[in-house]
Amino acid sequence: MTGARHAVRPVDDVWLAMDQPDNLMVVEGLMVVDGELDRDTYVRLLRERVLDRFPRFRQRARHAWLPWPGQWWEDDPSFDLDRHVREVRLPAPGNDAALEDHVSSCLSRALDRQHPPWEVHLVQGYSGGTAIYTRLHHALADGTALLRVILSLADEELATEADDDRPGLLEVGRSALRALPGTARLLRTPMVAQHLLLAHRPASPLSVPPRKRAVWTPSIDVADLRELRRATGTTVTDVVMAALAGALRRWLLAHGADPMVDALPTMVPVDLRGSAALRAEDLGNQFALVLLDLPVGLDSALARLEETAARMRAIKDSPEAWLTYSLLEGMGLMHPFLRVHATNFFARKATGVTTSVRGPDQPLHLAGLPITRLWAWAPMSADQSLSTSIVGYAGSIHVGFKVDTVAVPDPETLVSGLREELEELTALARQP
Repeated sequence: MTGARHAVRPVDDVWLAMDQPDNLMVVEGLMVVDGELDRDTYVRLLRERVLDRFPRFRQRARHAWLPWPGQWWEDDPSFDLDRHVREVRLPAPGNDAALEDHVSSCLSRALDRQHPPWEVHLVQGYSGGTAIYTRLHHALADGTALLRVILSLADEELATEADDDRPGLLEVGRSALRALPGTARLLRTPMVAQHLLLAHRPASPLSVPPRKRAVWTPSIDVADLRELRRATGTTVTDVVMAALAGALRRWLLAHGADPMVDALPTMVPVDLRGSAALRAEDLGNQFALVLLDLPVGLDSALARLEETAARMRAIKDSPEAWLTYSLLEGMGLMHPFLRVHATNFFARKATGVTTSVRGPDQPLHLAGLPITRLWAWAPMSADQSLSTSIVGYAGSIHVGFKVDTVAVPDPETLVSGLREELEELTALARQP
């Protein structure tokens, strides 16, 4: 099956032009299944459930002059699925450190733009299971859509209805768009625009040139956070974001930095496409970015949680998502030279990107093997140094960090800091 030739939308062309040698516009996904996944079985599923359904995965972006000049998605005349699916085996003992080494070794390697810009690694020998490491260029689609494409390989349907226990950040963008007609909220638009233009990233050890590594925490049981949430009136996302702020504060203190700034800003992707079934024509980028100031300057874990929750509520009532999506569309119409400067201008307002995605509530299976863990990292741009992945799946939260090792030579400190912060918060909830 072949796909029709389509012009690359301006908002997608932005991501094609943003690739830099030290910060690639690649969405990284990692899925773990319990058992050894047969390559032929995986390739068959990939062909039937992805390639046949989404022709974009057989296409490459090429410049053409007709019918008008620009980038066009066209079929790769030499498409070969074997080129896109690699099988590797971890050295013994095949633990998390070995898997982290393999993922980290790929983070700075560009995808081949002469062919469809994606690849999959079937990583065998990982603690008795198989890790499926997926690398997809952001121009194909945003992270939420790409996660849904990856999960279309699974045997059960993806849950789409949010509940009070696991709201995630996916509702933020739709709330912002629904809020636009409100006069009071429209009056806030100039203030939000001023914040976007004048916000700056404070000087910190996170502001240095990049090299990449990925690490992650053990799974976090959502049930362990229930008592804390009830006591504080917060959401799971609030708690994990506050724990991230606490982990960053601990890291800054350990490195002799002064965390007594108001906040460290991070960019948060916000889904704008809704929960309808994903169609082939729905690929592309339908998301916005908002700035979330993580309150690292507060010296109390409970105060950080309260402030994080307040800032999350403010985001939900803000038109910022609509404004930033309009900015991305506008950047797609700029000359490439101006576009690079514009995207770098906004990227340098944050230390990195934090994705918070709500995956399925129920356990899924891939080729009959249970899926146990999920991560999905957004790319960093300009000189950003920290990408944090927060994915909810089957009653657990999976948190991973992608860092620049020049800025963060000890990313394991972030892992331990986040766990210690969650332990401190849950202990507070048990106090009278």
